[in-house]
Amino acid sequence: MNNKILITSPSLNPEINISGISSVTQLIINSNPQNYYIHFELGKSDAGRRDFLWLLRIFKTYFEWFFLMFSKRYSLIHFNLALDKRALLRDSPLIFMARLFRKRMVIHIHGGEALANPNNPAWITRLLKLNFSGRNPKIVLSTQEQATLQDLINGNHVFVLPNCVEVAEAQNFNREYNDKGELTLLFMGRIVLTKGIAYLFEAVQTLKLKGSKFRFIMAGKGPDEALYVQKFHDLLGNDFEFKGIVYGDAKSALLKESDVFLLPSFFEGLPISLLEAMSFALVPVTTNVGSIKYVIKDAHNGLFVDKFSSVDIVAAIEKLAADKTYLQTLSRNARSFVLANYSPAVYISELKKIYDYE
Repeated sequence: MNNKILITSPSLNPEINISGISSVTQLIINSNPQNYYIHFELGKSDAGRRDFLWLLRIFKTYFEWFFLMFSKRYSLIHFNLALDKRALLRDSPLIFMARLFRKRMVIHIHGGEALANPNNPAWITRLLKLNFSGRNPKIVLSTQEQATLQDLINGNHVFVLPNCVEVAEAQNFNREYNDKGELTLLFMGRIVLTKGIAYLFEAVQTLKLKGSKFRFIMAGKGPDEALYVQKFHDLLGNDFEFKGIVYGDAKSALLKESDVFLLPSFFEGLPISLLEAMSFALVPVTTNVGSIKYVIKDAHNGLFVDKFSSVDIVAAIEKLAADKTYLQTLSRNARSFVLANYSPAVYISELKKIYDYE
């Protein structure tokens, strides 16, 4: 008989929500038919506003969660969250209730500021110790995050499980390289300042002033969407295209037509979008934050740029545009590394071991 597992995440509908946690959750549900998953929606959609109705929905969530903990039996609760202030404040009562009712639980941590900057306020440290002490397995994305969390909570039972992506279509894709063609640059994700979007605009502006030939495509949604879509359109005209939210075949087509993946984030866990791009042989140009360093080896399968540096972004793009042989080498290395190391089969096998942990 399949295990009955309650799993939390924001909405799984890609039309209304862009979330790495949701992408991982959907992949787990699709790739692990041995278990029966019940999804519990937790977290606001991209269009959601933090207003009075949002606050009412949070209290409604607490009542629904209490009812499930009191009245339902599950083999396991798979609790997903990112360790930032808002998520900790919102989710701590839910984790506490699950522990109060002695539910078997795996807490799956998807990066966050509390791991990126371990010099946290005292109240965050206390919340972490309260929620994450005990034998419940905790999942993090890298050995660095494992060491950080173990130090923060003064405890063990922390397991490393990097994210993965569906690779079937990428495996069947053969990229054709054009030695003379202009580069197609892609940003895909939440359109928000913490993704480095302002420095990306400065870099594109500099490249334009230098007379560089390129196309820039932006896909996603976020609070700074309207401002930066207009800014990029005014700057680049027909050399800019905004795709909005992409998923399924549209996302695959976008990855196939692009050459370079740009992600100058200030902090990250292990972005699903990065792994997806690399699986389709895009060359990543990204900051060395979070668990990205466990995927990218600088100048081997991608290029690192400093945070808050449009100059670095410009230099990386110019290098790739000027040396197409180098571009192709990094492209092939990026694809082969992800296909070999981040497949769902390996991921689900390791997840099962954590589920069975006692």
